[in-house]
Amino acid sequence: MTSHNAEPPFHSDQYYNEPTLVEPSPVRRKKHRLRHWLIALVVLFALLAVGDRVAVRVAQDELATKIAQEQDLSQKPTVTIDGIPFLTQAISRNFPHATIDIHGLAPQGVPISDLHVDLRGVHVSSGYNSATVDNLTATAELSYADLSKLLSQKTGFAQVQLSDGGKGQVKATISFAGLFTTSVEAQVTRLPGNIIQIQSGSIQLPVSGLTGSTPSSLSYKFPLGDLPFGLTVSSVTIGQTGVDIVATGQNVSLSQTTTVVQ
Repeated sequence: MTSHNAEPPFHSDQYYNEPTLVEPSPVRRKKHRLRHWLIALVVLFALLAVGDRVAVRVAQDELATKIAQEQDLSQKPTVTIDGIPFLTQAISRNFPHATIDIHGLAPQGVPISDLHVDLRGVHVSSGYNSATVDNLTATAELSYADLSKLLSQKTGFAQVQLSDGGKGQVKATISFAGLFTTSVEAQVTRLPGNIIQIQSGSIQLPVSGLTGSTPSSLSYKFPLGDLPFGLTVSSVTIGQTGVDIVATGQNVSLSQTTTVVQ
C-alpha cells in the first residue's frame, strides 16, 4: 500500500544551479577607467614637478657661477628664481622675479657682509649669455661695528663707538685714551660716487687745553667702491644695528658693470 505523503525521488541536480557571471555595468567600467587615468595623471604631474624643481636648481647654480665670475666675487652668491612652473619661464626666457644674495662683499671701503638684490622682470638673451632686469632694488647694512672701527682708525687719537641715536641720527661715543669719554650726535649722508659721509656736531671736551690736538667735530667720508652691477647708492637710513643703504636701477645688465639708468 502506497502512502500519499511519500516524498518524490531526489535528484542531485534538482537544487543546484550553476553560478552565472554578472557583467559589470557600463557605469562601473567607466569609473574604473577614470580612476586609472587619474592615477596616471597624478604620477605624471609628480614627475613633472620633480623635474621642474631639479631644472630650477641647476639654473640657479649656473646663474650664481656666472655672476660670481663676471662681478669678480670671492664666492658664489645665492640665487633664487621664483615662479612655478620654471620650465615655461625658461622657454620664454622671461622671469618675473628673482633674488640674489651676495655674501662677504669686500669693496674698497666699508665691508658689506650681505647684499640682498631684488630683481623684477629678468629677460635672458637668446644665447643665454646675458640678461637685463627691468627694475632692481639692492639693500645692505653697514654695521656700526665696522663703521666704528674705520672711524677710530681715521681719527688716530680716540676710540669711536657708533650706535643708533634716534630721530634719524647716530650717536658717536668718543673715548680719549680711556681717560674720559664724551658723546655727540652725527648725521650720515650719501655723496656721489658711492661715498657715505659721517658729520657730527661740535665735540664738547670735558678737559680744557685739548682743543689744539683734537678736531672740533667728526667729519669723515667712507667710499663703498664699485658695487655689483654698477649700482649707485640712492638712499641711506639709520637702523638699530647699522646704516641701511638702498640702490635702485632700471634696465640693469647682469653681465656688465654699468647701470643704464639710475
